[in-house]
Amino acid sequence: MSANVQAPSGKPVPSPARKWGKRLAIGLIVLLILALLGAAGVSGYVGWNLTHPKRLAVTGSPGDLGLTYQNVNFPSRSDKLQLSGWYIPAPAAQGIVIEAHGYGKNRDGEKPSLPVAKALNQKGLSVLMFDFRDSGSSQGSMVSVGDFEQRDLLGAVDYAKELGYRNIGIIGYSMGASTAAAMAAQAPEVEAVILDSPFADLKSYLEVNMPVWTKLPNFPFTTLILREIPLMTGIDPAHVSPVKALPALSPKPLLLIAGTADDTIPMSNSEELYQKSHDPKAELWLVPGAKHVGAYTVEPDRYLAKVSGFFAANLR
Repeated sequence: MSANVQAPSGKPVPSPARKWGKRLAIGLIVLLILALLGAAGVSGYVGWNLTHPKRLAVTGSPGDLGLTYQNVNFPSRSDKLQLSGWYIPAPAAQGIVIEAHGYGKNRDGEKPSLPVAKALNQKGLSVLMFDFRDSGSSQGSMVSVGDFEQRDLLGAVDYAKELGYRNIGIIGYSMGASTAAAMAAQAPEVEAVILDSPFADLKSYLEVNMPVWTKLPNFPFTTLILREIPLMTGIDPAHVSPVKALPALSPKPLLLIAGTADDTIPMSNSEELYQKSHDPKAELWLVPGAKHVGAYTVEPDRYLAKVSGFFAANLR
């Protein structure tokens, strides 16, 4: 007997099994499309939140450590956003150090920031602490993790020059460190740099470590997020590559600091920057057991002595 029933037109009638197979295939395709749309939607939402983190309020002040300071405002370079900060002058100071905070922080949000300011002040160095865009009390509505923040740090350098300083140093923490390294070629006025817990290349770092920030699996979300963020915000992670920019800093003094227990930005990033700096005078200080921006927590006295001594020796 024939397996197919003939319709009045003479065409075979598909069997029930073939009908269900076709419906199942269509259903799976629809589910796959819905899953992709859902993943894209989640990725867009997460990417938007990553570039619009909640502001951390400024709660401390240099006065808490007995330092004399002034509240200041100055524009970022290029887009002229107004940035808020503190100027901590030292009597007869010849040099000034700019502090650059990390992602989701502000001028006093990093544990070492105010103690470092005091240690530098005691060495006769002035200090400029400020909030990056969309952080603390500064203007702005988006954090770009080192892309647009380069304009802010350049604005801080411009302001330090307006104050009369020609010997300028920068200490950056995490995102601030990477921003400082990435803008090095644009700021010949900067004479010495300390990078505490930087990433070497933002795009490469996020391709591996995005789950640290999103709590989502790498597949499929990391690729989607990295594709959607530029479309939504204009931010290009490829513009934040300290490892490509850092050689331009040589032969200016460079100190890299990283913790061996840093699971946020692994110390391998600092090791890569150290190797690619091509400067035999550059120094890498790895602190056993320290987590992200945690060298100060593990060895506070040595940290302050090393940082203040570095700038005192190189900003004269």
